[in-house]
Amino acid sequence: MKPAAKPVLTDTQTIHMLPRWVTSTRSQGADSVAFTSGAALAMLDVVLRDSNDTLPGALLRDRMALNAAVACLKLENRRETPSDIRDAVCLARVGDALGPAGEMFMDWRKLARINLTASGWKGRVTRLLPDQVAEAMPELGSFVGSPLAQAAQVLASVLQKFPRQEAAALMLADVTLARVLGWDRAIPVLAAHLTRKDVRAIAGGEGDPVLCVHGAMVAGCDGIIRSAADLSRRAEKLRVIAPKLRAKGADEALGLFLSHDAVSPSGMLSPMIKGTSFAMTDRAARRLCDRLVELGVARELTGRATFRLYGV
Repeated sequence: MKPAAKPVLTDTQTIHMLPRWVTSTRSQGADSVAFTSGAALAMLDVVLRDSNDTLPGALLRDRMALNAAVACLKLENRRETPSDIRDAVCLARVGDALGPAGEMFMDWRKLARINLTASGWKGRVTRLLPDQVAEAMPELGSFVGSPLAQAAQVLASVLQKFPRQEAAALMLADVTLARVLGWDRAIPVLAAHLTRKDVRAIAGGEGDPVLCVHGAMVAGCDGIIRSAADLSRRAEKLRVIAPKLRAKGADEALGLFLSHDAVSPSGMLSPMIKGTSFAMTDRAARRLCDRLVELGVARELTGRATFRLYGV
């Protein structure tokens, strides 16, 4: 019999939201914007380092990658929704083309999974970029100033050379931010909160890219911290009910729920649980997902009767 799971979060370990004095300000001068964005980033840094090991970091990064993909597609005048992207990625068969939306998400997902402290990280990042951007990619360690200033300089450097390569520029800005802060993984923070107007202004050499990045940082950090708190609570519930699941391979299946935005029973759990050697029948996979929904620890994401997807 599996041992009873211990609660993951205690009252003293709950993730705290950004205070209102950080999030409620509207029109600010440059100094105030820099101060509040720095405060927001400091709190995000504490959350992501998670000394109690309660945060499902891989799941958080996957969900933020989805948000970044939606935002970058909008910059390209595309209108795919998160549901469209999930379908493109989760329901594709091996070898199928994912389309522009699916590829955009996969690029952000891959970026967020690169260990920036391991050797070869730069090559893995470069392979996600368009050829022309990769060939002219700035040396990410050559910039100076605060973490946000360096991210803004990288963003401006790429956008001014390649005005229509917004996703690549935003990816490199997030990598720069993570490297300067000492994070082992980049988390998509800027893409979903830099406006089209700001991106176009930076690409045209107008305005102040550092100020634009500061302005996006508060909303970006606030959104990630809120998602982190929500996912930590959901992950706790998932871990607590784990001993109640009797299906063979249930623990391995739960690992997918804690690292992927969406899980397809037929594509990721059956006939083999993705990334493992555990076999699971299609019926068992569907029963497991339905059981997780019944227990209130997972959600069905599509509203469909068939081709369903599930997530924490």
